[in-house]
Amino acid sequence: MTGKEGYDVLRLIEHGQTCYISSEYVEGRILAGLIKSNPNITKERLFFLMREIANQLGMFHKCRKNPYYQYLNPYSIVVTDEGKLYFLDLEAGSNEKRLRFMQRRAVRECFLPKEEAYYQRASMELDIYGLGKTLQYLLALSKPDPLLNSREERKFLRIISKCLNYQSKASYQSAADIRRNIPQYKKQTEHRTAIRKRLLLAAAGGVILAAAWKLQRAYRFEGQAEYPDFHMTQESKSAFRESEEADAAGETGLEAGAQRSSRSEEYMELALAYLLELEDYDKSLYYLEKLQQYAQAVNLKEVAEALMGREKDSGLLAESLQGLEEEAQKDMTGQYCRCLIKGYSLLDTQQSANSILRLSRVCMERLEDGTKAANEVRVYMAQAYEKLGEIQEAVKLYEELLVQETDGMKREETYQKTAALYEASGQMDRAREICVRGIAEQEGTEELKLVHIRLMCQDASIGRDLCAQTIQEYVRQAPEILEKEEFQKLVRDYEIQMEGEQVWVGR
Repeated sequence: MTGKEGYDVLRLIEHGQTCYISSEYVEGRILAGLIKSNPNITKERLFFLMREIANQLGMFHKCRKNPYYQYLNPYSIVVTDEGKLYFLDLEAGSNEKRLRFMQRRAVRECFLPKEEAYYQRASMELDIYGLGKTLQYLLALSKPDPLLNSREERKFLRIISKCLNYQSKASYQSAADIRRNIPQYKKQTEHRTAIRKRLLLAAAGGVILAAAWKLQRAYRFEGQAEYPDFHMTQESKSAFRESEEADAAGETGLEAGAQRSSRSEEYMELALAYLLELEDYDKSLYYLEKLQQYAQAVNLKEVAEALMGREKDSGLLAESLQGLEEEAQKDMTGQYCRCLIKGYSLLDTQQSANSILRLSRVCMERLEDGTKAANEVRVYMAQAYEKLGEIQEAVKLYEELLVQETDGMKREETYQKTAALYEASGQMDRAREICVRGIAEQEGTEELKLVHIRLMCQDASIGRDLCAQTIQEYVRQAPEILEKEEFQKLVRDYEIQMEGEQVWVGR
């Protein structure tokens, strides 16, 4: 193992129902760096690491009166040469640099819920969220050998979804529950499964997998029974239930479903789930490639490639969107609406803006208000209205989002956008009011404070003393504002002077 360093880690010793904890010095590598530099890993080893992370977290929860780790992510886990896994001792002075790294905004945004802007509190829910993001990270960066099969992918989709929906009543209540759900890798089982698959393919000419039903179960949210975009006939539901029962009994689910659905249905459900819910376009393309005999999949592939940043001829993309829309008209689900809306947003024309508005009205009829999907559609609608110059309609939608949206980071973005639109329409008082509302709700936001300072300074009717007082307060709350390029520009434009905690605004 190269690039290893020494770390103070937590040594957890379980004895019966009791757990003891001590600090220990070990040499090893941070898990994130290890996976980045060595992505090729056996499936057996990958599953072991996942189960061991969950196991260590469960043991930690037994060890302390306030049993929450708080900083669970791939940067707080050490792997030794011997393959042992430890959590960093974050109270050790030697790990202070590592702790500061994890407190950086770029890292926080990856491993904390967006409504939790800082590591300000520790809780079971946030530990479970961190575990889910860590599993997601490992799956995204690793290249297991052999590759995960479809059953394993669906299982991990369920696990991660339940972890990340930490506020839902259906979320995991303990790390032990998660560990039990992480699949065990057995070479013999893998071999038998492969043989069984080949036999079924030969006998039936295709294999039936219950992806839609299982994915439907994977995306449960509080306040809604099941994710609304996954629609099935009664016949399909019956088949999928049988498959679930077989799966629970230790079967692959292939035999139970072999006569009732098609492999293509599973691939399409997985492709759409990766494209819309996880925004993992590489994975989505992987499954769409298996469906190139279908025009629908070909058109979706063009959209997915455009979304991941691959340069596309606008005419070809428009043609693919038109083809996809024609196909989807036969059964226009919320999923296809969202795919089309995402695709049209890339064209950035008035015609595409009108298409977004048209599709959004259809889409909103199929989505439950207040869900992530519905709020996402509202954003696209607001952007379309803005493109068409209908500022008041755009502002109205952003104001609605401030009522519906619960994601902290997205709320901050919405406040910024609403303030900008009010400013563009000349409603300066409303723009400043929105800034004040957003800052009161999310004190840590630097961007909104900078916008508010600018709006105050550029209004000659507002006293310079009040401007200076506001700047002084914001700098006290968030000293890092001083380093922002935008603040330096404000200093030059409005002759702002600072001496200690004293602030003056020259003009």
